[in-house]
Amino acid sequence: MSLLYNISSYFLSKKESPKSKKQFLNWSQLSNVLVLAYDHQLIDLIYFINTCQKDHINVHVAVIFEGKPEQFPKPNFEHSILDKKQFNFFGFANEQTIQTLSLNPLDALINLGDANQIKTLALSKLVPAKCKISHFQNPIFDISIDGDKTNNTSQFLEQVIVYLHMIKTNK
Repeated sequence: MSLLYNISSYFLSKKESPKSKKQFLNWSQLSNVLVLAYDHQLIDLIYFINTCQKDHINVHVAVIFEGKPEQFPKPNFEHSILDKKQFNFFGFANEQTIQTLSLNPLDALINLGDANQIKTLALSKLVPAKCKISHFQNPIFDISIDGDKTNNTSQFLEQVIVYLHMIKTNK
């Protein structure tokens, strides 16, 4: 890990997470989902987004893009592009970006970044959602679906669907 990552992680640990009632939700209880992804992962989101749309679940993808503005990806699903202007030196999104991603109450936030990608980690901590999901362990996340390193993003998202269908709730 780099020195910058360690400093960013320290500062992130000092930031307050938004207060929201944490809960495990069944797939049928979802209405709004935010997916945090990098631009190279967009092709792997299609099956997940189509499955959500069939079940009338709104999905918004926050795409972290580190290229030039003229090369922004243009996926045909609801998304927002987060480029370097939305993040500070330490990898934390500015307040306007956090507010924009938090406009609609989120049932689930799915982090597709890795444990060492501070931008998705910071967004996961600072954007309120009832249930936060990732593929690595961190106290920020309510559900961590561990997979080996050979699993790709689409396989992870398929597992998210399976796990959320398996959750039993009292509602």
